[in-house]
Amino acid sequence: MEYNYGNLIKVERMRKNMKQSVLARGICSISYLSKIENNQTSPSEEVLELIFERLELDVPLYFDLSEQVQKIKNEIREILKEAILSRRDQNKNEKVEKYISSPVVRQSKDLYITLMMTLARFGVMPDGNPKYLTEIGWIDDQLDSDNRLRYLLLKCISLFQTAEREEALEILEKLNKELPHSHIPDWEMADMRYIMGGLYYKSTDYLQAIEHVRVALGYFQEHFHVERIIECHLIIGLSFKRRKRYTDALAHYEKATKVASATDLKNYNGMLYNNMGDIYFLIGDQERALKYFLESFEYKVDVKSKLYSVMSLIEVNAERKNTEGVVEWLSKGYELMAEREDLQEFDFHFDIYVNGYRDFNQQGLLTSLKKAVQYFEAYDEFYTNKYALWLARELRENGKYKLATEYYEKSIAIMSRWD
Repeated sequence: MEYNYGNLIKVERMRKNMKQSVLARGICSISYLSKIENNQTSPSEEVLELIFERLELDVPLYFDLSEQVQKIKNEIREILKEAILSRRDQNKNEKVEKYISSPVVRQSKDLYITLMMTLARFGVMPDGNPKYLTEIGWIDDQLDSDNRLRYLLLKCISLFQTAEREEALEILEKLNKELPHSHIPDWEMADMRYIMGGLYYKSTDYLQAIEHVRVALGYFQEHFHVERIIECHLIIGLSFKRRKRYTDALAHYEKATKVASATDLKNYNGMLYNNMGDIYFLIGDQERALKYFLESFEYKVDVKSKLYSVMSLIEVNAERKNTEGVVEWLSKGYELMAEREDLQEFDFHFDIYVNGYRDFNQQGLLTSLKKAVQYFEAYDEFYTNKYALWLARELRENGKYKLATEYYEKSIAIMSRWD
């Protein structure tokens, strides 16, 4: 068993925001502590005792706990596997966190890294704690090849969240080359391919998105992981929609709907119906689009999710030139938002329709469209394109041809990336 003392010391010291000079004072030199933290030397038990005492850590130095390593590693991995495949991850993170103080984890390097990597994976789930991804980054030079790939994918998710797309895409390409040569188990590989597909979708590389998610779908179908099957059909459908292959998109949404209905997973109906409404909206069948958007709104519970349906209902009423309908759903949207501060994107959406359909304020419409383009440009090309095109038309009608051209060019650049 390879001992973990170097990693443990480094992470705990950095958690406490303690400088190496403070930890080393009276115990050893700073250069020697650095070698310990980087696993470049084997310090005496006396030195380790003093370091652990200063870090307020209880670490077994005189007992060999290696026989328990595999058992605990299997337990941690099974908790993660269950959470990922079933999508029932409530309280799973807390179960794994309990191992942090385990003497066996603190002693074994392999087990410690397994635990940290698992906590980092939970950290990118909804309501997860991102600190573990930061902490595993402190010791990324100690990761083996498979764990390095796991870390890179989690880092890629983080980079997309902070709009650092160029670095994120470089990592995705690296993962594409190296994943086929890894020893990562099939269930985890399927999850990683699904995540990569989602990230490629965000970067508007819809062909790559479809390719990766199809790989994941194959595994999830073979092992009947129902919720993951539905999610895969959704992303593939969204990717086909962006490529304007509406029949293929609708086919995947319908497959997902059948799976949801057969397994009583009606919580997915809101999302599925909204996306099916989008397809009918795009092919010009406004009656069916309206029907699906209304059903979507009724099924959804989460406020943010309901607001997406509200947006769809505003858009379809605008397309039907039903000003009353636009104003009615604007009112419902603002009512749902109440005083929440985490729904800023809808302020930009709604301001446009307030100026265009309720207040009939032409200058206000131009201003709100400009603000929306600036806001969505960082992370949502679909709405950047939609509002840039709308703004260009409004500017042209107002005789501002030069400025209109700038926004037409912005829209053309986005659509050329989609093609």
